[in-house]
Amino acid sequence: GNYFGNRYYKESEREGTVLSSLFALLGLLLAFTFSMSVSRHDKRLDIIVEEANNIGTAVLRADLYPEDQRQLFREDFKQYVEARIAFFTARSNFDWLMKAQAEAGIISQGLWNRAAEQSKNPGNQVAFMQMVPALNAMIDIANTRWYANVAKVPDMVLYLLYALACACGFFSGYLSKSRKKIDLVTVIGFCLLTSMVIWAIIDMDRPRIGFITKEKTHQSIVEL
Repeated sequence: GNYFGNRYYKESEREGTVLSSLFALLGLLLAFTFSMSVSRHDKRLDIIVEEANNIGTAVLRADLYPEDQRQLFREDFKQYVEARIAFFTARSNFDWLMKAQAEAGIISQGLWNRAAEQSKNPGNQVAFMQMVPALNAMIDIANTRWYANVAKVPDMVLYLLYALACACGFFSGYLSKSRKKIDLVTVIGFCLLTSMVIWAIIDMDRPRIGFITKEKTHQSIVEL
């Protein structure tokens, strides 16, 4: 921007207004995108805690069945929890993600079939009525968690943010000729801060590949 300013700059009364408008628009877009990224990140954390609670509830309701069935339910739940842990540790490996999700689906279907089969026993009606809503909640939240991983800040918004940040940097350099010299501290500070905010937005929006992870929250499922 400074290079083009030195060659092509022509003084204008509106230059300050244009630059101020660009920075105002950049600030608005940064705030909007950051808020969107934070809300999606918090939602993913809430879903993990909710899933841990739903699985824990279903495990406890297995105690309502006779001892032989209780042990079978518990073994299935143990495998299901292992599959959900594998879903987290797969990180950004899409093949492992799909495998863990499919495995969890097979196990949950087996749990549902077991509960349905035991409902034919009149003595298990109370246990069945308690287990069904717990299994429903457990299966539904797994599906919700899958789509929460897909829900990200739209790429078009990020591209627009990149373009606007570059435009602000370019015009700051282009219009610097009117100030005779460039304030390097201000320019470098602007570039660093803007880059850090954009990095934080992307990192929160891609929790499987960045530094801001869900490790501590996921511990609630590991503890099961």
